[in-house]
Amino acid sequence: MKRKTVLVIIFVLLLFYSLYSVFVLEEVISSGSSIREAESALVAFQRSIWITWILLVSMAVYYKWVKKRNFIFYFTYAFLFVAFSVYGIYVQRLVTAYDIPSSFEDSYTLGVFSALQNILMSGILTGFLQAAVWWFTRRWHRR
Repeated sequence: MKRKTVLVIIFVLLLFYSLYSVFVLEEVISSGSSIREAESALVAFQRSIWITWILLVSMAVYYKWVKKRNFIFYFTYAFLFVAFSVYGIYVQRLVTAYDIPSSFEDSYTLGVFSALQNILMSGILTGFLQAAVWWFTRRWHRR
């Protein structure tokens, strides 16, 4: 098999892992389970996003090092934006469904804040890694 085919298969499997975590979270919330189960499902979803991020960044670094293209880095940024946006939606659904007290007066601010916080943090980390790979693929930095 070609390297690109293997990378695409791994990418699709990682997306299915995150989608499975979303479906488990949706089932827990819609079934009316306890708040403890809902919070653990939300944490499991966030954990699946970060595990997927680690593997996607590893693939992106490898692809950038070998092919000198940012193709997988762009998919990683898109994945992070979509995944953490969904995470923010589910944070807000937990707040409204289980009547959890929030430090914000608005009923949607906690979800937006959680999503933005995670998107910014993961985007900055990915950007640093992308810049580091770019820096070390150049020969002029060794002079």
